[in-house]
Amino acid sequence: MFKDLVEINYATVVSMFCLLIFIITNNYFNKRVRVLYLIACAMVLCLAMADSIEYWTATFDTLSSLRIWMSAISYSIRPAILYVVILLLMGKQSDKKFFWFALPLIINTMIAFSALFTDIAYSYTADNQFVRGPIGYFAFVTTGFYEIMLIVCTVKMNKFVRISETIISVAVVIIFVLATIMESVWKYEGVINTSGAIAMTFYYLYLNTQQFKRDPMTNVLNRRCFYLDMEKHAANISAVLSIDLNDLKKWNDKYGHVKGDEAISTIVDCIEEVIPKNCFLYRVGGDEFVILCFNQKKANIEQFVKQMKENILKTPFSCAIGVMYQDGDMDCNEMYLQADKAMYEDKARMKESREIK
Repeated sequence: MFKDLVEINYATVVSMFCLLIFIITNNYFNKRVRVLYLIACAMVLCLAMADSIEYWTATFDTLSSLRIWMSAISYSIRPAILYVVILLLMGKQSDKKFFWFALPLIINTMIAFSALFTDIAYSYTADNQFVRGPIGYFAFVTTGFYEIMLIVCTVKMNKFVRISETIISVAVVIIFVLATIMESVWKYEGVINTSGAIAMTFYYLYLNTQQFKRDPMTNVLNRRCFYLDMEKHAANISAVLSIDLNDLKKWNDKYGHVKGDEAISTIVDCIEEVIPKNCFLYRVGGDEFVILCFNQKKANIEQFVKQMKENILKTPFSCAIGVMYQDGDMDCNEMYLQADKAMYEDKARMKESREIK
């Protein structure tokens, strides 16, 4: 028995132990992400422990109440692991929908623990045999719901990151789908535990790579990414937009750097609200941004620029924008220089207009 439990849980426990060391010793992520990771690791370890105890009590000749408790805990935690993955993936956007995201989880937990006093979910015979009730598959349905939600969230992310970067989310869904089938249909033991450990580890690696690609304040792609993408995807760039915030020094001097940071974040929000798919925003300086548009028609970019300007006009801040379209024989560096030149011309016109007023 002990040997079986070690074989089932060794990979899970070792993976979570190593991941916990990384989380505790490295401060790369904000407090929210670290707390969610600690919760997720604790869930995976609790699931492994509950499943092990349930596996052990299943060998008893008569039913033990401990088996019912462990089953209830196990069925409650399974979909909760995916729920935490979604929270990690969506970032603070998910905080506003916390209750609605958690509602199926709450219902599932209530149904799982109903086994303590009713047989609607599952029960056990006097000789310790498992009997699934009328809604005994609700835990698997809830897990399926969160698998679908993970796919939906991944699709939403595609507006801001490349599809290749979201493959990890699809991989996690496939892992959990297979694990759910293996446990519910083929009666494998400990598969979801291992899947949870794999998901947490790979998401940690994914978030780590994102840390080196993104600006810490605005979470948009950084200067290094801009030059790499401009070099790697040169053939697909249809336009370069250069954007520079106006009067940032004035905002900093008059109201402090917090106001300046607010101005930068507000401009980013205005852009991201309307930025088309396959257009990516980079922060290349303090108040300087560049947008690379890949395989976009000129009409679409013009519409985007119009919407972006309308959004920014609704704020107390302003910025100069320069656009350069690919004419067929211009290299990317030249496009960037021309877009930058157009931006400074726009900035001069805006300054002249304010002076006339």
